[in-house]
Amino acid sequence: MAAGNADGAAYADAVSEYAALGRVELREGVRAVMAVTSGRG
Repeated sequence: MAAGNADGAAYADAVSEYAALGRVELREGVRAVMAVTSGRG
């Protein structure tokens, strides 16, 4: 996986951070990422 190869420690931190989120928080995080990556954020 390219993301894991780029910076293993940062990737592991992100995985554990997102794994700890509940459904609502995870959904909000996904919306925020999608808004930024689609140029609307």
